[in-house]
Amino acid sequence: MPAHGGSGQWRYGRNRGVVPEDAAAPGAGSQTLSRGLAALALIGESRTPLTINDLAARLGANRSAAYRLVRTLEQHRFVQRSSSGELTLGVRLAAFGQSVSRDLQAAALPELQCVADELQMTAFLVVFDGEEAVTLLSVEPRNAAMFVAQRPGRRHPVGHGSPGRVIQSLLSPEEHPPARYEITHDEVIPGLSAIAVPLRSDRPASIAVLYATRPVDVTRIAAELESAAARITAS
Repeated sequence: MPAHGGSGQWRYGRNRGVVPEDAAAPGAGSQTLSRGLAALALIGESRTPLTINDLAARLGANRSAAYRLVRTLEQHRFVQRSSSGELTLGVRLAAFGQSVSRDLQAAALPELQCVADELQMTAFLVVFDGEEAVTLLSVEPRNAAMFVAQRPGRRHPVGHGSPGRVIQSLLSPEEHPPARYEITHDEVIPGLSAIAVPLRSDRPASIAVLYATRPVDVTRIAAELESAAARITAS
């Protein structure tokens, strides 16, 4: 499990995407809570919407138990179910998410908007969360004819994609020496490229831009991102 050591170094485990063993067969006193938390993680991290049957299979539970779990989560607005039975995270969790790293988001928002408008590319903030890199905030360019959307909450393994590679270098600088910036093509989403730079904050983070793969002035983009990162850190 991820931890923050007394020396200021972060470390992380390598069992990404694995439901904890006790999620399927926990002790009697924690079974419902453990399965509920595992269900939220599965729903939130799935790249395609899950149904109750999907959730039951991934939890190792029968459909009736999964249905009761979903109904309880629905009642508390942690999960929403569409008319076709697809499950998504609910509005209450979204509200909780907005309160996480609120100061960082508030500082980053205007700077990312400036970057997005200047470069006419989607700009976004990525942070280390658990064992993954997660998009915390995404800003689209105003008055752009076309742009690539990046959904907040999107996750991918640390070390995958330029924002994740930047975070990986912050987590393990000896194994992955930090670079001024990272650039990747078609690595997370086919047809898209991303350029990212480190962001100094209370947890490993990066800011990046996303664009349809094409020739660009990488040096200029990296400089814009570095300037924005410095202003965010100073605010």
